[in-house]
Amino acid sequence: MSGLALDFRLAEPADAAALGGFMARNFVAAYGHCSTPENIQAAIHEHYGEAAQLRQIQDPSRWNLIALHGDQWVGHAQIKSGGDVPDGVTARPAIELSRFYVDTAFHGRSIAQAMMEMVKSRARELGARSIFLSVWQEQPQAIRFYTKEGFTIAGTLVFVVGNDPKDDWLMVHTLD
Repeated sequence: MSGLALDFRLAEPADAAALGGFMARNFVAAYGHCSTPENIQAAIHEHYGEAAQLRQIQDPSRWNLIALHGDQWVGHAQIKSGGDVPDGVTARPAIELSRFYVDTAFHGRSIAQAMMEMVKSRARELGARSIFLSVWQEQPQAIRFYTKEGFTIAGTLVFVVGNDPKDDWLMVHTLD
């Protein structure tokens, strides 16, 4: 881990506001340039507000992992079971990796790899045969990471930022 002391834990209801803030900052860092400020703010309000985070933390179909360096939030991963599975995902049952963010100040420090191993382990525990995700086609760094982690492109999806549709790749990893 490059000497970086990390702790991992599951999100709790008391984390809703902090998780929302972490997600909003990292969403803007990753996608703030991809649409208008109004669309970015609409997406943040819809997906990353405290109330939305609380609902997702309390949702038994979701598993929310937090990576910490001391008391600083450095990563978050969320998987979701039991939802719709896109046609390009052939190995079922499948788990959706719906969020996967590492704070940009901590990129290159093996946090993402450690989180991904935990995601894969949890997916196996849940009986999944594959993990799927959606990644914006104009995020080459994320696409490279997912490819190194064994994901392959299996189709396309659309993610809407505010009212602005974006073309995403559907990527799938078959678990061993």
